[in-house]
Order: sequence, then C-alpha cells, then structure tokens
Amino acid sequence: MTPIIAFRKRPTRGSRKDASRAGLHGRYCLALAAFLMVPLSAYPQTTLTGAIQFSANSSGAASGGQVWNTLGGDSYYDLWLALNPDATSPINGPSDTQAGIAIPLEAGNSYKYYIFGQPGCCSTGANGLNLFFNGSDSTPGISVFGPIDSSSFLPNSSSSTLTLQGASVAGSGTTTYTSGGVIVVLGGYDWNAPATPPGDVCQAKEFSPGDGADYFGSFTLRVFPAASLSLSPASGSPGTKLTITGSGFAATETVDIYAGRVGSTPLLTATADAGGSFTVTPHEPQLPYGTIDFYAAGLGSGKLGVATLSVTPALLMNPATGAPGGAVTAYVFGFGAGEAVDLYWNNPRQSLGTATANGLGTGDLAITIPANASPGINEVIGVGQTTKAIGLGRVTVQ
Repeated sequence: MTPIIAFRKRPTRGSRKDASRAGLHGRYCLALAAFLMVPLSAYPQTTLTGAIQFSANSSGAASGGQVWNTLGGDSYYDLWLALNPDATSPINGPSDTQAGIAIPLEAGNSYKYYIFGQPGCCSTGANGLNLFFNGSDSTPGISVFGPIDSSSFLPNSSSSTLTLQGASVAGSGTTTYTSGGVIVVLGGYDWNAPATPPGDVCQAKEFSPGDGADYFGSFTLRVFPAASLSLSPASGSPGTKLTITGSGFAATETVDIYAGRVGSTPLLTATADAGGSFTVTPHEPQLPYGTIDFYAAGLGSGKLGVATLSVTPALLMNPATGAPGGAVTAYVFGFGAGEAVDLYWNNPRQSLGTATANGLGTGDLAITIPANASPGINEVIGVGQTTKAIGLGRVTVQ
C-alpha cells in the first residue's frame, strides 16, 4: 500500500451487541483474511488518479478561493499525499511536475492518506474533497464536504464542486466508487486549520520556510470486492417502505445492511439464498435530508454492495383532525440535521412557528389550528431554513 501526502507548490495566482453478532463478525474477519491469501495478480483493483481539496460553503459548493490539487503545471497549490503523519516519504512531489498520482487500490485492503495544503487567507469554515479514478479527471468518483476541524462529512451533490483542473462540475453525491469489480468506500475524512493536531491525524507541516504551517488532514479508503445492491424507491421520507435487493453474494451467507457507514450499527440483517441474492422490505429509518449510501456487507464472502437513497422531508400531524383553535403537534422528518424548520398554515397562509430538527433531521412543534381555517383537509408546510427543503403535512378541520 502506498499512502498519499499532500505537499504544495506556490501558485502564480490566488487560488447484537451479543455473542452471536460477535461470532458473525469474527467469521467476516476470517473471510477477509482468507481473501488476503489470494495472489496479488488475482486481486480486482482500480486506480486513484486525482484528488482536489477546496474551501466550500455550507452546501458543498466551492467557495472562498482555496484550492489544492494533484496536478502539475496549473496555478493552484499542489496537494501532496503520504502514508505517514509526519509528512515524510511523500507519494508525489516534491516538484510541481511530480504532483500527479496513479495509485492502485486492491480489493481487501484499506489505505490512509495524510494530506497537506498551503495556508491561505480565505477559509470559509467548510471544505470539500473530490477523488478521481482511472484517469477520469473531469468526473468525480467520490465527493464529500464537511466543516473544517472536524471528521464529520457528507456526500456532496452540489452543482458547483471542482474538476481536477479546477473547473466547475457537479459532485458525485456519493462516498463510494465502483469499477473493475471493486467498490472503494471513503471511510474517514478530515481537514484542519494549522494548529496542534487533534487526535490521530498528521502533524501541521511548514513546507517552505517562512510560509507557516500548512492546512492538514487525512482520508481513508476501504476497498471491497463488489456485489450488487438496489433500493426502491430511490427517494423518500423517513418511514417510507423500502425494497432492498442484493445479488452476487455467497450462497446462504449472512449480510449486514448499514445506512451511512460500513461498520456502524446494522440497520438489519438478511440471509442470501442459494443463488447469493436477497430481498428485504424495511421502513426508511430516521435520517437527515440529502443523499445517504446504504451498504450490504457479506459476512462470509467479504463482498460489499452499495446503493444511494435520497432522503426527502415530510410532516406528520397528531392528531390529524381538529377544530379551529385546537392543538396539534407537528412532527418534522427528513430535514437537515440541526436546522430550524419554519411551519406555515397553507390557506390562508400564516406562520405557525419554528421547529428545530435534531441530528437526524427530526423535531416537533405544538401548533394551534387557526381560527379562520377552512373546513376539510388543510395543508401544513415546513420549510428548512438552511436546506430550503419543503415538507407537507395535512390536518382535517372539523
């Protein structure tokens, strides 16, 4: 495995919880160990050929002018990559002509890269990362964004992220990339302002004397042999009934299904049939607004399937009937994590107050049915102050 460190160049312009569960995971580890015994020539693989790190706004769009990339001959700072946290033994560099990367990623392996970038003047408090594979430097394979000085990140589907050359492009909206019989999963990512490093990240590094310590961080890639996974519907609000279908797994093996991160608490467990396929029909869990990846991990084969769900907002009114002046509780679901949600009675339009969503995009607010509400079915509208997402609920006025 070869790590990635990011050095920079100077720009020319600014830029079951129980024993049975433990046993299953033990078998999964044994399966992975057996997989690693396969000769290297038999490993399916893909190649990481580019990375661009950029300052972003709260929606993931490139903003603020700070850009670092693994591309020589342009006006942006170079992003130098390495496997070690003290910034020695870089993969690319130290000259601008050596900024490019071509790193094979083999199934069954995990790779951690430490990254560094020239300090700048225009940090926006958020950051984005696009990764490119197999020479496709204009279409991101993985796109994420998150707050600076944090290991929290989300898939980035903004219409204004960056190609490897720094041109505007839509983000991939996913934390995974599938090609050549493997699935690459971004398992960790952070980006930090120059300071004493928090936790197990690389040290702040001054690459050119007098410049000051660089921005620094890391990202982790886990590579799995690929299976197939699909979701139907591909979008919906929490509580929606989903059909999750997998194929390409080992016969009769146990498959753990995760929402958001591989290795988190499984959403549910399925058992593949003799042909390595399964279908389960859970309800969508409480999740915040936006896209989220679902994973299915075979505990015997080590194979992984991935599919993306788009979480949409909704309102639930309880009770769902009442008289003018009566009390109703509005429950909001599928809004942005921690955002304020403004509630309105639709006809005649009037404000009902503001609910605050928790980290899962869920909240509630006691409201009063307006005195001038019309008899029959009336709509209540929720509007996220940050995401601008809209959810609808209904109350029957008696």
